[in-house]
Amino acid sequence: MGVKALVLCGDGINCERELRDAFIFSGAESKTIHVNEVLEHPEILRDFDILGFPGGFSFGDELRSGKILAEKIRFKLLDEIKNFVNNKKLIIGICNGFQVLMQLGAFENFSISRQMTLTTNDHGKFLDFWTKLSVEKTSSPWFQGLLGEELYLPARHKEGRILQKEKNTSQDIIALRYKEPINGSWENTAGLIDKTGQILGLMPHPEVALFPWLYPYEEGVKENIKKVSRIFENAVLYSKLLRSKGVL
Repeated sequence: MGVKALVLCGDGINCERELRDAFIFSGAESKTIHVNEVLEHPEILRDFDILGFPGGFSFGDELRSGKILAEKIRFKLLDEIKNFVNNKKLIIGICNGFQVLMQLGAFENFSISRQMTLTTNDHGKFLDFWTKLSVEKTSSPWFQGLLGEELYLPARHKEGRILQKEKNTSQDIIALRYKEPINGSWENTAGLIDKTGQILGLMPHPEVALFPWLYPYEEGVKENIKKVSRIFENAVLYSKLLRSKGVL
């Protein structure tokens, strides 16, 4: 049996096809399932190795971005997600998916008393452009072989600024940084990993940067796609290794 990736869809989520295809291109069996079906049947998660929270505007960003979906998940799905992580499986949240994971406290051991949040960009504007980032960590399965690499990804968000309550928050969880400030985010952070390295959340969209016709330039596109593809390929290879060892 091959590696299986579950990508949530529905209720305002609108990037599920790109994320699904990113895993398919990387060698996984990838499937989109409506979030309501997963909430009603949480045991569905047990059949998958990777869980993806795509971008979009879940529930129209009412209350705040990702809040309503996060609370639905907390009520019906959180125990299964914790088991998912305890079983060494991988989770990725992109843009709105990152906002959902942040609301769940996924980067703070799912604590209700969170020290971090995502809020409105410091300039108050919706961003929609490509930006350069640096990879900060290879301790995560997602970024093996990518330490120090520069990635070029599209950013499109208004609530992407990471704030932290305590000034001594560890920087060990920083996975990606913007090369230049774009939204006032703490330490120019664009993406986080949890303490296990299995949960990745980021505001820019790597799943979109796999298609050359979407790039605003031509030089270096193939090289960038190769590096971005490595993120998803790493996830699939990691999951295959665990399956070969009988872990998954």
